[in-house]
Amino acid sequence: MSAAPAGPATDYVYATSADAAQRWLAAAAGVGIVAVDTETSGWDPHRDRLLLVQVSAGPERPVLVLDAQRVDPAVLTPLFTDPGVLKVFHHGSFDLRFLRRGGVPVRRVADTMLAQQLLDGGAKTATGVGLAGIAAFRLGMQLDKSVRDSFDGGDLADFQLRYAADDAVATWGVFDQQWRELVGHGLVRVAQLEFAALPVLAELQLRGVTLDAPRWRDLVGGLEAELPALEEAAQAALVTDDSPRDLFGPTPVNLDAAEQVREALARTGVDVTSTREAALRDHAGHPAVDALLAYRQVAKVTSNFGGDWADRAVNPVSGRIHADWRQIVGAGRIACSDPNLTQIPKDPRYRSCFGGAPGRVCVVADYSQQELRILAAVSGDRALADVFRRGGDLHRTTAAMAFGVAEDAVTADQRAAAKALNFGLMYGMGAPGFARATGTTLVQAQETMARYFAAFPRVAAWLAEAEASGRRNGRTQTVLGRIRVLDPDIGPGLSTLSRNAPIQGAGADMTKLALAEVARRLDRSGGRPDPRVAPDGLILVVHDELVVEVARDRAEETAALVADGMVAAAAEVLGDVPAAVDVDIRPAWGEAPSLQT
Repeated sequence: MSAAPAGPATDYVYATSADAAQRWLAAAAGVGIVAVDTETSGWDPHRDRLLLVQVSAGPERPVLVLDAQRVDPAVLTPLFTDPGVLKVFHHGSFDLRFLRRGGVPVRRVADTMLAQQLLDGGAKTATGVGLAGIAAFRLGMQLDKSVRDSFDGGDLADFQLRYAADDAVATWGVFDQQWRELVGHGLVRVAQLEFAALPVLAELQLRGVTLDAPRWRDLVGGLEAELPALEEAAQAALVTDDSPRDLFGPTPVNLDAAEQVREALARTGVDVTSTREAALRDHAGHPAVDALLAYRQVAKVTSNFGGDWADRAVNPVSGRIHADWRQIVGAGRIACSDPNLTQIPKDPRYRSCFGGAPGRVCVVADYSQQELRILAAVSGDRALADVFRRGGDLHRTTAAMAFGVAEDAVTADQRAAAKALNFGLMYGMGAPGFARATGTTLVQAQETMARYFAAFPRVAAWLAEAEASGRRNGRTQTVLGRIRVLDPDIGPGLSTLSRNAPIQGAGADMTKLALAEVARRLDRSGGRPDPRVAPDGLILVVHDELVVEVARDRAEETAALVADGMVAAAAEVLGDVPAAVDVDIRPAWGEAPSLQT
């Protein structure tokens, strides 16, 4: 391939008949890559219409601009489902959903936005990840994105058709450059897994998730009524003899102001540098911390999901919630917004409002101790890997090693300390933090950590090397090649990110491999009908947890399929460290299991 020309006006074929489209397809037969773009009447595939489908087969050929209002886009199905042809999109999740709603499935895809995010390593650049910015930087092409707002479903002018064709040309030319860079930077495998996950996430978003709106409104309404009492309890728990006072008594603390909360906690004997939930959890059990956490959880739910949220969140056409799923965030995690369903608390009373319907259930599967297994794999620590191979209680086993006692003699406090170490070390926990988390002295914490690292020497060596490598190279890399560029200005956080980014990134790789593998197995089992007809299939991905909605009579078969698929996908990241998947069959996302597998 050669880069698309930036200067001359794009040639295009405006197809208003199936015959015109077929002629273009015949002329393009044998190409190995096409770039695809769409124009629509709006942003919602359930309410808006597909107007144009543009296909570029390279700079030597005119772009096909198919009028989807006059020609059934299914005419493109043979090309779009041909596994021998790579279909390249920019922000393909959008296009794939509109094409799917139009009855056109697509197989074997790539995406220039995802490719650029991989090349940028999670760093924000002046170019950004929008097609206009990337095309201007790479190709010198100027794409006037204001034209996009002129598509209203009416007759199309030449400037609109040319704009549509230019987008496809730009996508083709950008990917031509990106692919060589992906190869040069060792990012081919991680790009392949991202591209394989793309259509799965697009369909997940298109399918959406059900919400029991009346039940949710009752729940949140009750929480809103509880909030004043929870705030009062938190204020009371933060009062000490040396709290500031005015004529009316102790001055209330602004519970949304981090510095005020930190100072108030310090007066109660809780010394923290951050008032984020993760930091406060180290002090769970302290009355002030518990009261503050209880208030915050309810305040977050009522603020983000109260009022008329349920009415606004549900699509009026599908009757389901279709959140905006973003495929690469930070170290590579999948994120969600509008609404952010990953913020729904784990408490079953919240999650039981989502997923499921009469005759349907949710298969909920998550990796057990995903990040610790990744740590065992990347560090090559045989003792830690053997703990997973033997099964049993990881934290009890590691406590026995760290404290030099028999497993059946491990106390609850020792197990809790081992758990804090297992999870905390990847996030930069040092002896002072471990002492605070476990209520021990600094000397005791140092001695326990020394025994821990003596039991798992390769873990200590890997953590030290990961930190040094991050500082030295300004980036981290997962076992499959995913890069995370580190901001040198983050100060002490650089050490934590150097340790954690390779683990979190590998977890993201593993979860995305699982998405694609589970989707393939569901396809082969006949368990994923057209989402316009039935919602069988993946409906949620929350960190390392996958949720599949399925007919009740297929639940046990699907649960086994999902678990096997996730274990198979994990092997590429974990090697000979075994993966473990916990699977439940539930009436809804968060309700108690109706069956266990």
